[in-house]
Amino acid sequence: MELKQKGTKADIGAFKQMKVSLTWRSAVDLDLMAFYKTGDGRTGGVYSDNYAGGTLGDLNQFPFIELSGDEGVGAVGGENSEDMRIVKLDDFEELYICALNFTDASSGTDKVFADYDARVDVVTDRGESHTVVLDSQQPGPVAVICKFAGGLISNSLINDSEVMRLEEFRSRIPGASELKLASKITLKSKGDSYALRPKVSAGEILINLNWNQQPEGDQQSGGFFSKLFRGRSSAIDLDLGCLFEMRDGVKGSVQPLGNAFGAFDQPPYINHLGDDRTGAWAEGENMKINLARIQELKRVLIYTYIYEGAPNWGSTDGVVTVKVPGQPVVEVPMGSQRDSRGFCAITLLEFEGTEIKVTKLVTFHKGHSECDRTYRWGLEWVAGSKD
Repeated sequence: MELKQKGTKADIGAFKQMKVSLTWRSAVDLDLMAFYKTGDGRTGGVYSDNYAGGTLGDLNQFPFIELSGDEGVGAVGGENSEDMRIVKLDDFEELYICALNFTDASSGTDKVFADYDARVDVVTDRGESHTVVLDSQQPGPVAVICKFAGGLISNSLINDSEVMRLEEFRSRIPGASELKLASKITLKSKGDSYALRPKVSAGEILINLNWNQQPEGDQQSGGFFSKLFRGRSSAIDLDLGCLFEMRDGVKGSVQPLGNAFGAFDQPPYINHLGDDRTGAWAEGENMKINLARIQELKRVLIYTYIYEGAPNWGSTDGVVTVKVPGQPVVEVPMGSQRDSRGFCAITLLEFEGTEIKVTKLVTFHKGHSECDRTYRWGLEWVAGSKD
């Protein structure tokens, strides 16, 4: 039975298991989701763990809903299908089945679901089958497809067929306020790690190093400059760089020292965006990695070093952030450190397929060659300078 019109209602009897399937062939990343409100007022959702805080659910305990996984990542066309199984509706006052168009939501594109060929099928173990086609011409990245309303005798499946903007979706649908396309993850301790799973296959990974240019209370006495250099009045030169290893065995470094700024569209697909020799740039220093080429990379070690002057890391409040489109921003703070060595390995990025594992290091070294030996990179180092 096809529920063609908004408001169409189908009564479904008791069931032991229900399967909800979202299928499409278009080159778009759609995500099947469920959001609920329980009889005692609890709200929540079941959706891909590629979103910060997302959960695939559990059939054996509350919410008795489980999602199969995340298909179409990277907006790949083909036989895409996401399945959600529900084994119990008793606890729910309201349960909404939704589809989110991640491709358009993350890029701000204002398309309509009718541009794609998606549908939702609901099948119970009693053989009842209902279909809702996503053919709305209303702009918006979220389709609230159908709603289950609990009853004492039976349950009803209602075609809501309502498309809305993210802000409206978060405010109107119970539990949806917790859904975030991206948020922030802070790696607090050495060895902490987080896996990023990009849902797009183009764009860039942005690596930023920022630091405190003038700590509070130091404005009248040389501030950050004098603390970092322990009395020197010359400008700071804190540099961002990286070691890289590619799948074909090629290794090297990208950094301002030696003018090794790399390249974005050719190996190593890592580009340093410029050297801040004074700390005057509010955004610090940046590198970007070509997201379309990450399967050619094996690992990237992000480091910083002080080109001149005696280090006082406790004054820098240095932070590295890793930004991937549609993923939580990973923040790696150096913290308050006391070490006389002028080189710090901050974080390691390891690439496996489309997954990027970010691990906090924050280890100090006498220079590039000592860091190289510690992490077994195997490069030969010679003295260098900047123009």
